[in-house]
Amino acid sequence: MIKLFRLFKFPITWCLLLLTIVILLIWQTRSFQQEITRMNRNQELLQQSQEKILLSNGRIASQTGVLQLRQKEFFNLFPSILAEVRQSGIRPRVVQSASTVAFGVQQRIFAQLKDSIAIAPKGITTPAIPLDTLQFRVFNYRDAYYDVSGYASGDRQVLYISSRDTMTQVVFRRRKRRWLWIFSRKILEQRVYFKNPHAHIYYSQTIQVDR
Repeated sequence: MIKLFRLFKFPITWCLLLLTIVILLIWQTRSFQQEITRMNRNQELLQQSQEKILLSNGRIASQTGVLQLRQKEFFNLFPSILAEVRQSGIRPRVVQSASTVAFGVQQRIFAQLKDSIAIAPKGITTPAIPLDTLQFRVFNYRDAYYDVSGYASGDRQVLYISSRDTMTQVVFRRRKRRWLWIFSRKILEQRVYFKNPHAHIYYSQTIQVDR
């Protein structure tokens, strides 16, 4: 203990102690500023609308910022997503990120009707056609995203519809103000688009969950 007190007699000891205090204060101040920036950024994103981005292939993508939340903030702000995570069998505390995308598809499809005759079940007869057959108007449509087939018989319409699509979602960092170059801080953004040109994104959100 006496030797420890003797160390304080040297100016270099006080200089090192003062330097340590200054470094700790700078680190604490910087951490506080980063936390304030994170909270302000989240507040902006909660009020932000979807941004439409034209890709090089002519498709339209939807772009928004990425929320950065603590686990407790995530649980409190998004209880519905938390419930879905639990339903999927994943423990909420191990979640690293969560994404939600709402979209709709609007497409007008035209298909030519063709006459067809099928064997009628017993007991079904129509005076206009033979007793053992029924006349139908059938159609088929197929492209890269849809399969639609069906038939019309009298006032009855039967449809079989299947669709397929691919969603691409990318999370990346970019400069908030590109004109400031390296002097602008980086922020997280997400970009989502579907290959189907008739798909429209109404809502998309990605949440990064930190401990």
